[in-house]
Amino acid sequence: MVINEPDLLRDIIVKDFNIFPDHRKFHMGSSKLGQSLFFMAGDTDWKRVRTILSPAFSSGKLRAMLSHIESIGDRFVHTLAPFAKSGETIDIRKYVGAFAMDVISACAYGINISSIDNHNHPMVMNVKRILATDIRIGLMLSIITPGLARLLRAEPFDPKALQYFDELTEQILTERKKFNKYSKSDSEKSDKDLGYDSISDGEPESESKETGIKPSKKSVGKLSYDEMVAQGILFFIAGYDTTSASLTHAIYYLSQHPECQQRLYEELKTCDEFTYEKLVHLKYLNAVINETLRMAPPFLRVFRDCVQDYTLGNTGIKIPAGTSIEIYPYALHRDPKYWSQPNDFIPDRWFEPIHHPYAYLPFGGGPRICIGQRFSINEMQMCLAKLIFAYEFSLAPGFTIDYYKGTIMMTPKQVLCNIKPRN
Repeated sequence: MVINEPDLLRDIIVKDFNIFPDHRKFHMGSSKLGQSLFFMAGDTDWKRVRTILSPAFSSGKLRAMLSHIESIGDRFVHTLAPFAKSGETIDIRKYVGAFAMDVISACAYGINISSIDNHNHPMVMNVKRILATDIRIGLMLSIITPGLARLLRAEPFDPKALQYFDELTEQILTERKKFNKYSKSDSEKSDKDLGYDSISDGEPESESKETGIKPSKKSVGKLSYDEMVAQGILFFIAGYDTTSASLTHAIYYLSQHPECQQRLYEELKTCDEFTYEKLVHLKYLNAVINETLRMAPPFLRVFRDCVQDYTLGNTGIKIPAGTSIEIYPYALHRDPKYWSQPNDFIPDRWFEPIHHPYAYLPFGGGPRICIGQRFSINEMQMCLAKLIFAYEFSLAPGFTIDYYKGTIMMTPKQVLCNIKPRN
């Protein structure tokens, strides 16, 4: 059943979350991804894992991570300099993907892979093998008929690519455990030593406003080894594709609308440095990001499974237990009932937004809202600020955007651009 009415979505996503706690159940094959936060059923195990992971995205830790993002952004700008000088056309999607992979590697695991300078790095190539492909038979069966896929032992994702991330994550966890110089009793000191001190944040988790639930101050329980590996694989995959696709779309739309690009550049010139506190107050930058996510949400579909019989609002429609609910953010974000000129790129609409809060769901909503949404926004802010301040982007003559087919993600195959250095 497809539901795209904002008031009903608010009931499903927030008010009656206990009746719609699960994402659709997929067959995950031999991968550990079924134990990752995104794919877990919304039960007590999911709550435990969510509670443990949430402090990793506190304001204090996000501020600390931004310094890593800034240095990678500076390297990104430097890498593009020869193309700006020569006028050579480039596929900005490829470079943005490398930037996103460098960021997630540095912030999640503290490793520097420099894929911006090495587009054929195994991490990038294996992520592309998992996500950036047209529909696979195994994936189609795993989504539509998970029981049959299980019987046939179908693999929804490339097994060798998943094995690469499985082994990489296990290797990193083993090395961290082996070389950690602090004992368990000094774990808070370890966070401070790394610059990630959540104790001094002095504020509750911001997601409580969107979810309607009170955040917990302390993590409860612990992750099993397979759960840690599963979260690691998920962070690599999600941190790469969703953010890099959104950044690529932002550059695409700004290239289509040079007046918007120039206006953003003028705003960036008023900022003496791109810090956590200052980026959040750049109104036009954030309007561009919000409008990009409206025009091109990372996920084309969001799923919720109904676990008990339910009456849909005041419609009188009965939803039996076991029904899968589908939400289409792309259609919702372009519905003229909620958006004026819905197919036009108009960042100004975000200065005084009048849309229904549940007519805009780029990160989902409620208790299952994307745990990394603020991290993703911070990454987009820094990257766009660095790029637009340094370069002017335009689309290559005759370029038409094209997308991979049969996936739930809005992933462009490429975006061909020409760039010029700013004065």
